[in-house]
Amino acid sequence: MNNRLTFTAGPAADTAWGTLAAFGAYIAAETPLELTALLSRGNVSTIGVFNLSTDFTRVGFALSADEQGPISLELSWAGGDALDVWGLDIGPAAIPDGITHEDILEAGRSIVPETYYLDHAIALNADLAPSTTSVVAEDGGWLHLKKCSYCGRLLPINMNKLGSLAFHKHNAKRTHHQNECRSCKKWRINDNFNPSRTVDQLHESSVITRERKIFLQESSILQEIKKRTGEGLKSQVWERFDRRCFNCKKGISLNQVQLDHTRPLAYLWPIDEHATCLCAECNNNKTDRFPVDFYSESQLRELSRICGLPYGELVQKCVNMEQLERIANDIIRYATTWEPRTFFSVARKVQEIHPEIRLGEQLQRLSPEIYEDLLARAAAVRLLEDE
Repeated sequence: MNNRLTFTAGPAADTAWGTLAAFGAYIAAETPLELTALLSRGNVSTIGVFNLSTDFTRVGFALSADEQGPISLELSWAGGDALDVWGLDIGPAAIPDGITHEDILEAGRSIVPETYYLDHAIALNADLAPSTTSVVAEDGGWLHLKKCSYCGRLLPINMNKLGSLAFHKHNAKRTHHQNECRSCKKWRINDNFNPSRTVDQLHESSVITRERKIFLQESSILQEIKKRTGEGLKSQVWERFDRRCFNCKKGISLNQVQLDHTRPLAYLWPIDEHATCLCAECNNNKTDRFPVDFYSESQLRELSRICGLPYGELVQKCVNMEQLERIANDIIRYATTWEPRTFFSVARKVQEIHPEIRLGEQLQRLSPEIYEDLLARAAAVRLLEDE
């Protein structure tokens, strides 16, 4: 007995698709079997064969075709086995900035289907119609989903086979998986995929990752600074401070620079053009202290002159109220997206400066269930201290 399913998808009348067509899904079978996939667009087609097991398997690939017509996918397998399918979708691959079609195609199937950034859904994508009405759709096997901290997609993990689905294994994490999906880890975060990246690019990637975890949004400041001057922020600050650590005054190379936020990230201040050039030792000593708690009066005057932050603002010990307002106005999302450590750390830092602002109590009033869950998760890993 041979089984065959054919799906088609095409762009809306007012849109045009790019030349890179892709499909992706997570599929499990009743018994191990061989699944053949034929992806076509116009006169161009590609065939792939996947060995399925009773556990969900990542399947998918892409093809390059200049034609703008619909994309079709044919799945076929022998025997009477049923398939459990999650997130089947076909369409144009959404390629991250700086990545070429060749990069995607050369990656092969090592990070599919996550790498195509398709609109995976809980079941078959609603825009796809099977070729036959004899298909019987029923509830299938269960999948655990995890949210990628970079792209925000909900993608599957297998808790029995760590690292086998959309996220790489990371035993130190609470979920035992990386925070970012395979694709974001490779194309958007992992420095090793492009060994020619500059020091500025490596630093920007690190800063973006750190700040996204706090602010839950992309850092626009780095790009704005880069557009104005053409140089990365790290290079600019290094030159502004005469290629020396501001605190101990020793000369340091660009690779040795530790770019300090000046006003601490712990108090919700993002990196900006007022950053300070420090060596690793001085940066580790400063940690998340305010400038007024670390530098002398004469140093504060000098720092204000070099970094451009007015002295009156530099000596203040304050929370970034713009960012705090964003958090307070969307506290449910932050409470359910942040790790418990992050939520309670931010709450403590805010209350330290503004005793009247209690983020924990605000969350508890809005959603006692989410607050209790956050407390339980924090206690389970010994993260919670006095709020």
